[in-house]
Amino acid sequence: MSVKKYPIFLNLEGRNILIVGGGNACLEKLLGLEHTGANIHIISMDYMEEVKVFLQKYPNIKTETRAITEGDLIDRDIIFLATSDPSTNKKFRTIAKEKGIWVNSVDDPNNCDFYSSSTIQIGPIQFAISTDGMFAGVSSSLRKLFEETIPDEDHELLETIFAMRRNLKEILPDKDQRRKVLKEIIQKLNSEYFHKP
Repeated sequence: MSVKKYPIFLNLEGRNILIVGGGNACLEKLLGLEHTGANIHIISMDYMEEVKVFLQKYPNIKTETRAITEGDLIDRDIIFLATSDPSTNKKFRTIAKEKGIWVNSVDDPNNCDFYSSSTIQIGPIQFAISTDGMFAGVSSSLRKLFEETIPDEDHELLETIFAMRRNLKEILPDKDQRRKVLKEIIQKLNSEYFHKP
């Protein structure tokens, strides 16, 4: 029986994140870290064109074109090892572990302290899907399913529902009464909007 993972959403605002490598995996991590408020530093021998294009939008992301050294791990909260060299990833994951830094070694589940999830943001709702780094294709398929189930035009509706709930706390301070009203709203929405023939 495999060890169960504990899913969490991290507040990375102001945290120091290191990405090692400038290829596809780097781009994937950058897209996931976008808008988190993290301090991102990338070290790579080279950068693919798509990464360069992404970085043009974010001049505050620090980049260096060189090989990683042990000193680069100082004062890091999370490290993404995304090089194409497994021995480099393994070596620096070992060093990071000794320093108590959490590491995600891309495409190498055995050298990960955590796995990145495939995320979907639909208005105020965020879904995270993970296969423990074993099968990214399944995560992508499930992600598309969620996106098709709740299309873009429903985002405003979801925002409205969340705003209504916030307002109800002021209008109806009684928790039970508020729950009853919310339940009625959701049932009406479900029957009239989501269950069309």
